[in-house]
Amino acid sequence: MGVPHTAELLAESRGEMASTTRPEQNVVWTRGKGCLELAEILATGEVSRIQGDLAQGCIENRADFVVAKKMPGSFELANVAVPVDFEADKVTRVSATVAGGPHSELAAATASRIASALGVPFEIVSAHQDSDGLGDAMKIVAQFGEKFPSADRRVVQAQDMNELADTAEEGSLMVVGAPGGAWLRRSLFGSGTRIRGVAKAGAVMVRSAPDRVYRFMGDPVYVAPLLHAQDTLRLHKEGVLAVADEGVLVGVVRRDLLQGAGRDAVATVMEDPISAKVDATIEEARPLEDTFGPDPIPVTDHDDHLVGGLSLPAA
Repeated sequence: MGVPHTAELLAESRGEMASTTRPEQNVVWTRGKGCLELAEILATGEVSRIQGDLAQGCIENRADFVVAKKMPGSFELANVAVPVDFEADKVTRVSATVAGGPHSELAAATASRIASALGVPFEIVSAHQDSDGLGDAMKIVAQFGEKFPSADRRVVQAQDMNELADTAEEGSLMVVGAPGGAWLRRSLFGSGTRIRGVAKAGAVMVRSAPDRVYRFMGDPVYVAPLLHAQDTLRLHKEGVLAVADEGVLVGVVRRDLLQGAGRDAVATVMEDPISAKVDATIEEARPLEDTFGPDPIPVTDHDDHLVGGLSLPAA
């Protein structure tokens, strides 16, 4: 599996994993300045370049993170990072600017990972426009400080991106969440253009995505429809099993029905096919646990080809 979306990165920052290892993270990248460099920092292994269909490339590579030169529209299959004027050798500090929005947690986790890879300090920063917002900014910094106890913390007053950047040290790389609902997003980070040329050592904008089935699936576990029921019982221990014919999911079969079928073909006792789509969210697939229990849930593409078996992560 892979982010880990953000949960495993948070565990890493709290010291719950050995300092010599990082949680597995599959990263793909598209052509653009700084994209390969950032991808190699975020990944735990080899990175893959995507030149064709981005969604298909993510599925084929089980991608947790996409590093791209711009935010890819409504794409939500994987986390996205966009480097802006990013040059790793100029970075002396990594600053995660958080505002409690939907992508702030990923921004902080990504900043922590970059800082660790580069061997530089890491800080959590939240901004407010006036005294009315000071309390909320302090609360946000405190909350993220609990998740990242090794990080420095700052609360600053700023009206725009220029003022916020002026408070940072030379060599500071800013990591921010994509535009969202919070004031900080609307006022300061409306677009990559506002960040370009302002952050002292470049910036990285991130956008989080829900966990998808393809990231957690393994190889498909299935039986052919013409196999004898008694042979299936001997070869498989699953309580509910996928049935596939020439790569296409054609049904599922229950062990208790096989037990009374003797030498009859599996097809005689199989039920209608049930599967999770390869690009579905984990939450969309979770109701299938009622049917399959601990057994692999069949995963299909949109042409009903059986492409994997899903073991659901803990809720």
